[in-house]
Amino acid sequence: MVTKKKRLVRRLFGLVVLWIVIHLIYVTLDGVSDYKGSADIAVVLGNRVDADSSLSPVLEARVDKALLLYRQGRVRRIMVSGGKGMKTGKVPEGMAMKRYLIRHGVPADRIIEDNDGENTYLTAVDFKKVNESLHCQSVIVVSTFYHITRCKYIFRKLGIRHVHSASSDVFYADDLFGLLREFPALYKYMLIY
Repeated sequence: MVTKKKRLVRRLFGLVVLWIVIHLIYVTLDGVSDYKGSADIAVVLGNRVDADSSLSPVLEARVDKALLLYRQGRVRRIMVSGGKGMKTGKVPEGMAMKRYLIRHGVPADRIIEDNDGENTYLTAVDFKKVNESLHCQSVIVVSTFYHITRCKYIFRKLGIRHVHSASSDVFYADDLFGLLREFPALYKYMLIY
């Protein structure tokens, strides 16, 4: 015989599982729904730079998406933002991304390098500071699909009004872990910021 307490626990557990599933579906759909219009600037959020200073496959896919937006004339500038990477002796992520874009034909004066974007929040803060002189009215944040919802949330939270997104076109098995990690990460950002 199932007691009322056990039924309540099962129902609560079921509701939590349902909440997580709905959240993951929303984040996935939001993340893969690229904005089709134009914006003043694309902001690429960093990821790992390999020991030889090359972009990790995840980061290269993000930068390639921004490169595509630039080549299509959908953005006029690209801000590349990431951490310093000095703990492992690597070049800063922003510097590595800027070098990659220059090698692929983007003029250096169209690229804004930020090496203080150690996390999503700091990237948004740095963009807001840079934008005081740029006066961009719209932005396309570029990241991996599971990261997009949190990126847009924090940019908007900091008062950036016209925030759109484009996700990298490459998917990896590790993306499932990233998607699951975004569940607590998004709510952490909502509580802290």
